[in-house]
Amino acid sequence: MTTIALLPGDGIGTEILDGPVAFLRQLARDGAPVELTGPWPYGTTGWLRTGSTLPDETIAACRDADVVLSGAVGTHPGVTAEECPNPEAALIRLRHLFDLRVSVRTVRVPGGEDVVIVRNITGGAYAGPDRRVESDGVRDAEDHIVLDPVRVQEVFDIALEHARAHPGRRVMSVDKASVYATSRLWRRISRATAAATGLVIDDVNVDRAAYELVKDEQLPAVIVTEGLFGDILSDIVCARAGSPALCGSATVNPDRPFGNGVTALFEPAHGSSPHRTGSRRSNPTGAWLALADLLAWCPDLAASGLHASVRSALDRVLDAGAPTYDLAQPGESTLDLDEFNERVLEELATVTA
Repeated sequence: MTTIALLPGDGIGTEILDGPVAFLRQLARDGAPVELTGPWPYGTTGWLRTGSTLPDETIAACRDADVVLSGAVGTHPGVTAEECPNPEAALIRLRHLFDLRVSVRTVRVPGGEDVVIVRNITGGAYAGPDRRVESDGVRDAEDHIVLDPVRVQEVFDIALEHARAHPGRRVMSVDKASVYATSRLWRRISRATAAATGLVIDDVNVDRAAYELVKDEQLPAVIVTEGLFGDILSDIVCARAGSPALCGSATVNPDRPFGNGVTALFEPAHGSSPHRTGSRRSNPTGAWLALADLLAWCPDLAASGLHASVRSALDRVLDAGAPTYDLAQPGESTLDLDEFNERVLEELATVTA
């Protein structure tokens, strides 16, 4: 049995998961080995309910779950940043609590193939507050970036799994080896990995990588890089794809066995978009991509092939030519959130029948 904790979060997070959750609940009714708990509060909505952006009840629910399906965390309608500063810290704290240390983002590029960005998410530039010195406006601020060779190799190992699924397409390792000691370590491990596996890995400085991702017609299959570089480059890939809503995100603990608390968190990669909350216009593609990755990650669910069914249904809807507002040309008719979800669910009913 796979237990999924639902954390819709803030803004459009409260509605963006509607389609994937409806599908999961139908699976449970049909006897699939899946149990949903929640929704549990966190982020700004957690603060509104309990005074904490990551309430104890939510942490406890995650300890009892195998995976988390999250909507978005950030600003929420009616709550100012002064009232609830930095709600995103709830997500960062959740990652550190359960050692969800590797990020895998999947961008669906219309007319092309997926681009997968793999990076460390709790170490390096995204280390905890113990590696930072804040400034009072007079003294220096400091951020200490430390990379463990074992953890870097772990990121490459996960990237290789995705590279093997896309034979013949480019694998790009991004660093700034001309400047940073951490990047020189990154490049050393990249070259050792290439030599050990026979896989061609292109080592590219981050500035050149940004240029190529904007300019080159063919995007790479996999980008493997340090956390901060990957955060920036994944947004460039989303811009090439046409919208930040075309990205699903997973943060995983590669060696946590099931039955010992959360092993991974899945979410669309966009923000909480409070100005669109309640409009029912948002593009839920990222949420469906996150669901597909969740179904592939969980052993009880992966064997059924449901992740492939979700991707097939989603791709058919996206390829049908009726876009959501963010992908539409001026004057083009669009699908709202509910219409999009209805079409994906209809396609799923066909492919899973």
